[in-house]
Amino acid sequence: MNIDFAQMVLAEDRSAADLATRRAGMVCSRLQGRLVAGPEICARLDATAVDPATPWAMRETILNANEWRRTSQTIDEMAWLLGFSPEQMDALFEAAMAVSV
Repeated sequence: MNIDFAQMVLAEDRSAADLATRRAGMVCSRLQGRLVAGPEICARLDATAVDPATPWAMRETILNANEWRRTSQTIDEMAWLLGFSPEQMDALFEAAMAVSV
């Protein structure tokens, strides 16, 4: 029996692939995300959205995006601005997707 070691998948590679697949399906409405984030985080987002120092695209996204996608670069930037870890963002999205509105 010949084993092709180049075709073997390591557990950490599988975990990373599973996480990427899971994150690709993480989509919620702006309202769902805001309801889970709560008033303090929303106040920070709103302040960022009206700050002239915030890049225009970020301001528009905060104010007008109808849905939030976990894999969006803008969402990653918002997480960084808020001081959220990737795991915290995953938890926010998982909770937001469970909210019925």
